[in-house]
Amino acid sequence: MPHHNVLALLRGPGLGWLALLVLAAAVPSCRDESLMAIDADAERRLREASDSIREPASVPLLNQTESKYQGTPFTADSPGLNQPPTINPTAEELDYQARLKQKLDADRVIREVTSVSPPPPDAERFNLSKSFQYAIRKSIEYRVAEETYLLIALDLLIQQHIWSPRIFDTITPQVQGVTVNSAQSTALQLVNEFSARQKLPYGGEISASILAQASNELQEAVITGQTNSIDVALNLNIPLLRGAGLVAQEDLIQSKRNLVYGARAFEDFRRRFYIAVFGDYHDLVVQQQVIANTRAQVERLRLIVEREDALVESGRQVAFQADLAKQRALFIINNLATLEEIYKLAVDRFKLRIGYETDKAIVIEPEMLDLDAPTIDPGQAIASAFEWRLDLQNARDRVVDSRRKVDNARNAVLAGADFFATASLLNNPDFFNGVQLDDTFNNWAVGMAVDLPLDRTIEEVNVRKAQVLLEQVDRQFVFAQNTAAVEVRQAARRIDRALYTLSLQDKNIDIARNRQASIDAAPDRASPRDRTEAVDELARAENERARALREVQIAILEYLRQTGQLRVSDDGEIIAPPGLQVRYRRGPGLLAQPVGMPPA
Repeated sequence: MPHHNVLALLRGPGLGWLALLVLAAAVPSCRDESLMAIDADAERRLREASDSIREPASVPLLNQTESKYQGTPFTADSPGLNQPPTINPTAEELDYQARLKQKLDADRVIREVTSVSPPPPDAERFNLSKSFQYAIRKSIEYRVAEETYLLIALDLLIQQHIWSPRIFDTITPQVQGVTVNSAQSTALQLVNEFSARQKLPYGGEISASILAQASNELQEAVITGQTNSIDVALNLNIPLLRGAGLVAQEDLIQSKRNLVYGARAFEDFRRRFYIAVFGDYHDLVVQQQVIANTRAQVERLRLIVEREDALVESGRQVAFQADLAKQRALFIINNLATLEEIYKLAVDRFKLRIGYETDKAIVIEPEMLDLDAPTIDPGQAIASAFEWRLDLQNARDRVVDSRRKVDNARNAVLAGADFFATASLLNNPDFFNGVQLDDTFNNWAVGMAVDLPLDRTIEEVNVRKAQVLLEQVDRQFVFAQNTAAVEVRQAARRIDRALYTLSLQDKNIDIARNRQASIDAAPDRASPRDRTEAVDELARAENERARALREVQIAILEYLRQTGQLRVSDDGEIIAPPGLQVRYRRGPGLLAQPVGMPPA
């Protein structure tokens, strides 16, 4: 605040208080602009961090993480502030209405279960890429990961601001009792302290302050005297031993490194999240196929039941043989109802994962990845994981952090030796005629403050603690590497096992179809049990093949992630490295298509 305004406030106390109120009212709008600047700065830091790990797509958008609640400077008082109300009625206050017992129409239930209901006309259709695109915009899990990354950037902004020039201004208006010539009087005083501080890169701080005081002595509402003063001070403090060097920037250094760790962790989360969403989607497609296979199974059993009923009516078959076929058909119909209920629940859980409204209908398009299995060199795969996996890079760099903490703990054991310099000027300016100050400082001091290390037990214990923590972090890094090696080998075996299961189920399907064909060629030579078992085995083989196809694709994605080779765009597409061809199976019956079909 300009010094000539100090007395202006004293001359017109009413206008002065009005000016302060206007200034206070203008603060919120200034704060809003400051928050917008903080958002822009944080987004820039996030983009720089993501660019540094060569993943520019994984940058949270601040307009998506903005809080709907803007806050208020003063918390509102309410009856439930200290004791929030709880709604928990007693058992006597509850009203439970039991359903009336009634006989169900079994034939109607069978018709409802075996019929195919079309989706609602307003149901939104989802494929693989749209599911991931929607999830990164609406999923709670994804938003939490974004906000965690954003909070790390905001922590860095705090540290960077601490290391920038900081300006403070404190205005203190007050009325105080004074004694003038043995007579009691009052004085209206206004104190304005303006200061600036700057931390030095290798320890220490330089600061400057201006303390301006202006007062009017009052006696019976008549001005009897004026007292004005201004005090200018400069201070410099530089540590030479303890606290000197990069240890002074430790919090800033760690915040910058944490932002890089956050960028890596967020990208690692995106890859895991991609596999989780695609895994759930593939599960739904497999369940669709299993339901379709079960419907086909019911239809085959229905034909068997009709044939057995006709044989019973003609006297060529005993009744219990037809009942066996009917009983098997009823078991499968009940299984179909269970599968449909499980599918509806899985769709609702999928909607929760991607952030879709659970009360709205969606249609899962039949689509599945069709990636070729990689050629795996176990040694090279593990080496790639050690070099490329982002979580291992974070674990590696935390070892460096722990070593630096040992160095900083060693620094705290040193003696204290601080160089300081101060200079000040006190003057009584005439605010009406302008402030006239000398260009020399009459009061100054230069010296050295030495703190001998007579008692450094706590600091030495901290050194030992830092060394122990370093050993822990180092072992954790080694353990993380060993765990990664196990995960890579497991991912490779998972692919082999899934491919083996897929080849077996292909053979099982061929065997089941041949068995079915032989029965169809000579139906009189097969019993109803033979026919129903053939139908069951074919459906089981087709279901297991569908699950094996899903397992192969998820195993390949997991192998790419475990070895640090998975790259995912915000469009929900795999950014394929050379040699990997991204294909999709699409349309009804996609799981019955041969492996390695041309791209859709």
